[in-house]
Amino acid sequence: MSLQSFPDEILLRILSYLPSHTDAAALSLQCHRWHRLCDMSNRRKYRRIKLREPFDLTVAFKMLRSILKTPQYGRYIRYIELNRSPSLDYGYVHSYTVKPPQWPIRPKDQVRLTAAVRRAGFNCPEEQEKVLNILLQSPGSMHHNDPRVPFLAQALAALLISVSPLLESLSFCPVGQEPSKLSKLTAQANGTPLRECDYFFKHFLDRANCSPQETLPFLQHLRQVRFLVDPDTRIYRWYYYQPYDLYGSFNMVRRLPAVESVRVDAIMSTQSPSIEPPPRSANYTSITIRNSNVDYQYLVRAIESAKRLEEFTYAVGGRGSSDGMFSMFSPDHVFRALFLHTDSLVHLDLDVEAETPLAETFDPTLGQYLFDDSNDRSPRAQQAYQQEWVDELQKLQPEQGGQSSPCSLRGLTKVKNLSLGIHTLYYLSRGIGADQGEDASFAIVDHLPPNLEALCIYGYEKGMKPRVEGLPDDVFDKQLEQLLAEKDAKLPCLSYIEGIDECIENATTVKQPATNNEDLWEEDTDDEWTDHEYDD
Repeated sequence: MSLQSFPDEILLRILSYLPSHTDAAALSLQCHRWHRLCDMSNRRKYRRIKLREPFDLTVAFKMLRSILKTPQYGRYIRYIELNRSPSLDYGYVHSYTVKPPQWPIRPKDQVRLTAAVRRAGFNCPEEQEKVLNILLQSPGSMHHNDPRVPFLAQALAALLISVSPLLESLSFCPVGQEPSKLSKLTAQANGTPLRECDYFFKHFLDRANCSPQETLPFLQHLRQVRFLVDPDTRIYRWYYYQPYDLYGSFNMVRRLPAVESVRVDAIMSTQSPSIEPPPRSANYTSITIRNSNVDYQYLVRAIESAKRLEEFTYAVGGRGSSDGMFSMFSPDHVFRALFLHTDSLVHLDLDVEAETPLAETFDPTLGQYLFDDSNDRSPRAQQAYQQEWVDELQKLQPEQGGQSSPCSLRGLTKVKNLSLGIHTLYYLSRGIGADQGEDASFAIVDHLPPNLEALCIYGYEKGMKPRVEGLPDDVFDKQLEQLLAEKDAKLPCLSYIEGIDECIENATTVKQPATNNEDLWEEDTDDEWTDHEYDD
């Protein structure tokens, strides 16, 4: 019996298990019947949604109404971008005030909308009323700095996600930072409870992130998350690194069941971060932080948060520093954190050598004063941390200590792709700890990951001298010559090396970024957004 003999209802059911639009497009070319059933025109309309300007919100609300009438359309959405924070030109907005509805909506649509709000987890009567009310405000009556815009964008994002069971990718900017649980409990005990903020999307994500699938079955197929820096929240001019609450963003998505990768660009450490995530608590396996300047302690916490880390990328550059200062990077601390994932780490890319204190890195005596752990900014023994994750910490496995014995790149047995600055490559190959290899007998080729397939070296030029005292002037030339001569015998998987014959410059923070546009990072732009067509 051929598929063509089945009725449309059966074929549509089969199609519902085909999440890839590419596969559906290929299937639609087989015959007129499959072309009709694959519904490629609507797949193209609904595949991506962005939420920022009032016009975007008008389009998104019409999409939501169409999906509530024809739920199949929601299965076509693959990507949602929320690029609107609770920030306006004149400051942050925290609370929404109910206003007279503006949208003329039919009773049937009102019933569908009310049911959708409940299904999205907005069960508190006050929050439910506010969400419904903001959805019935007309974006056509709003300007960019209208205080209603952030709340409408967040509400639409939450509801659209709730009707998009096959959503794969989500990008969002900071959507509100709230006090810790300890702060709330303390204020309540003192008789001065803190006012709740109307961060609709944050509350939706928080619930979806920690609720059973049966209760809130959202974001079950979300694989890729990108954290954005909203232009409206920029504290400094756009060409500078921007303070960003990395912990808060991680905490909103780390427990989603299918999440694989998180990425952020153009950020710096913030002075008031959220409570850090517990170790070994996150499902993402890939962390990418590029064009940024983040303190090493934040990087360590990010690495430790993953249950199983396969890819880690960190690179400075692409932005300037507003005060001319740089966050410290400690290869030792970051490398020891990475050693918690020796059984899974496949890809490692650290382009930070230009701003690494090499003298203090190579000389432990100097390093012990620069990298002083006694003033850890967020020790896990603090009451705020314990209170924030009290339920979760009881279920997590006891935290394992870092690698106590010396470790080198050779110990990263699963790594296939490695990108490091030349000094960092030498230092980590030699090993860290009291029993690191002696310079006289040490060879990089003997200490690289045994399954390495590709190696990229930043900042090397033939004839260059090391930027640290105590190493021979020609040490890098000799090490790399030996690597090329012996790699086939000692590293049989290594088939690709770059950065030896032609220099790959180290990434660096941009100097005079106001006038030096050539070195500034430009965010990827994609103007091929969905065309929107709707039934009245």
